Amino acid sequence: MSNNFPFCAGFRCTLATFCLIFSLTACAQSNTEPVSPEIWGDQFAAALLSDSTAAQTALVEKAFSAAALINPGKDRLVGLVQRLQKEMAPLEYHHSELMTTVFSPDNISRVLHIYVRKKGSPMWRDIQMRLDPEPPHKLLQLAFIAEVAEPVSLPNGDINQKATLDWLDQYIQKLADQNDLYGSALIAKGDNILFERYFGYADSAKTRKIDARTLFNLGSGNKMFTALAIADLQEQGKLKYTDHLTDWLPDFPNPEMARKVTIHHLLTHTSGVREYWRPEMEADMRRCTTWIQLLDIIYRSGFDFEPGSEAGYSNSNFILLGAIIEKASGRDYFDVIADLIYSRAGMAASGSFVYDLAARPIAMPLARNGEKGWKEARHGKRGSPAGGGYSTGRELLLFSKGLKNNAFVKAETLKTLTTHQTEGIKDDFGYGYGFITQMNDGIFSYGHGGITSGVNLEFRYFPGPDITLVVFSNQDNGAFDDLKKNMIRLITGER
Repeated sequence: MSNNFPFCAGFRCTLATFCLIFSLTACAQSNTEPVSPEIWGDQFAAALLSDSTAAQTALVEKAFSAAALINPGKDRLVGLVQRLQKEMAPLEYHHSELMTTVFSPDNISRVLHIYVRKKGSPMWRDIQMRLDPEPPHKLLQLAFIAEVAEPVSLPNGDINQKATLDWLDQYIQKLADQNDLYGSALIAKGDNILFERYFGYADSAKTRKIDARTLFNLGSGNKMFTALAIADLQEQGKLKYTDHLTDWLPDFPNPEMARKVTIHHLLTHTSGVREYWRPEMEADMRRCTTWIQLLDIIYRSGFDFEPGSEAGYSNSNFILLGAIIEKASGRDYFDVIADLIYSRAGMAASGSFVYDLAARPIAMPLARNGEKGWKEARHGKRGSPAGGGYSTGRELLLFSKGLKNNAFVKAETLKTLTTHQTEGIKDDFGYGYGFITQMNDGIFSYGHGGITSGVNLEFRYFPGPDITLVVFSNQDNGAFDDLKKNMIRLITGER
């Protein structure tokens, strides 16, 4: 469901401002200096603010690449502008910000974030536009529209400095006050906690405040544990990354395709096995009382692409890995994870257990309830190898320590898990074996997030500065994304 910006807070652009921007564009393009892609966001926002179809068309022609003007075409792009305008009028514009992600020298993702909102609304819209890979990197296509808090200007200090941490504390208070954000945030350097904050409530009735004991749903964060269990079995010689799906699940339908799938493909989301978590499968999913019953849905779902030909995130991969773990170990999946991860790391409160508020201090997953605050969101019965376990910020810090100290697998094995494994593959999104790999301003990190209704997690370890980040929220609240991304920027110095 995720799940970055230093900004001039409070800045507002008027239509008059855009007239000046628009008139200077030709000069900027003819100059020897490269055009900053943010100007295309300015022009897109100018089109949103315009009440003239002719002016909107002219701005679209300037802001979008030649490829976009052909497909989806100028008329459809103008239609997009007019639909957004109608939805958000009266509209105001904050600014645009370029985000560049380098997966490899030949694979650079450029996304322009355009911040607008309906006047008076507490939340902003982050219109995310993919940019053309060729200079001057004009707008190519709409990627996503997210609900976010107001962009802010980040301090320039190091994450170790008191002034930076004081700013972060005040920023979280602002998100809690203005955007009703609930959750927890932790930053540690080595084993020492630099920053720890708990805010909001663990239930919709606001009777239980979130504290250090509150257990949050990990969402897809459990994929790291599943990958480590596979790696441990590989170290024991009980399986190999090159094993085929049919070696362990010989009854998988379409054996010709299944024989091409390896454990490597499952770990990297390059298997082509279709996602089981689809709207048309919802009724079947609800009938499942254990995660192993999801195999029937996966078997019926088929493939989306040739194994190894491209990357496509699919929870089905990790359900299949869980089944392989049970066959290779001869044990229950949850028992394997409890012994390998929770026990070795000392994560006494963590686990994949039945949702039971009376037994444990669980943060209830919350969805928006119109203008009435929050209501309980749907949640799974227990969890699976693809996600759904529970933990806390402090216990995920113990997990981070266990990774560094080789408590789960050998150092060379962990390096394999946290090395980018999908480079050069179509639609690569920076993935190792069950760990997302990322570069921010030249600073490398690995970890995993989790997002579904009422569930948000970001776990990330930065080996260079030896910093661990853990952020949770139990809401469908766009302010979580702002907090997560800005904390990453504070850690890496990316401004």
